Amino acid sequence: MKCSNCDKNFDYEKYYGICPKCGSFNKEETREEQHQRYHDKYDNGYQHTEHTYASPILAKENVKKGKNGRGSTIFLIISVVIFLIVTCGFTAFGFLYSRGQERKLLQDVAESRVEQEDHAVGEAFTLQGMTLTVEEAWIVDEGQGTNPNAPEGKRLAAIKLRGESDGEWADKNRLSTAYINCGGLYYEQIPSYEIEENRKCGEAYDVPTFESVSLCMDKEAEGCLMFWVDADASDFTLCLEERADQESVFIQAIHTIDIHPEIID
Repeated sequence: MKCSNCDKNFDYEKYYGICPKCGSFNKEETREEQHQRYHDKYDNGYQHTEHTYASPILAKENVKKGKNGRGSTIFLIISVVIFLIVTCGFTAFGFLYSRGQERKLLQDVAESRVEQEDHAVGEAFTLQGMTLTVEEAWIVDEGQGTNPNAPEGKRLAAIKLRGESDGEWADKNRLSTAYINCGGLYYEQIPSYEIEENRKCGEAYDVPTFESVSLCMDKEAEGCLMFWVDADASDFTLCLEERADQESVFIQAIHTIDIHPEIID
């Protein structure tokens, strides 16, 4: 230590605190006391900052704690990023899987084999749990001259259909949209709500329009399917589609009946 009287450096323990140069007794000071002594001896009014003397071990522990804190933050960020990547991956997979299933369904529909079953007027045949019979057909309208609702160059044709089923709605005894082949052109049936203003067919033969769900609740039904045909048409072919699945997507067969309608003036 350094003598507080003459500033000579000596071994405190060897000389028991007595300075070998001036003989002054020196008390061993703490760091704080030593700091205060120097402060009193050399104080020139300058404001200085008090220093804290920390243990090297504690300082090392604080460094470790800082590293651990940063490590925890980095781990949390990485976990969040991985979670987002996995979530987005599953979402994208589900979307692509759905699109793939949709494309496969469309391909199956396009490649499915459709059979054609030919029938004659008056012949009973089965279709989706129903037994159907085309009884007769006629053309009842001479076009716009007698029916202002008729498209230009068209006439109204009607096909009388009779059917039977178990009358259970759950069995989906439903008739798909019918259409006719007339001279190589195809015409869909006229919706029943468009027929209400023109009931010549129904009035003449006293039969209602045959609805697609007529046999879903009733065991027996009869009515007319109506079409606009070319004014000079003399015959055509009725086409009824038989769907193979519950959702009525796949066409299993097409039932055709050649029609030679009666002309009613």
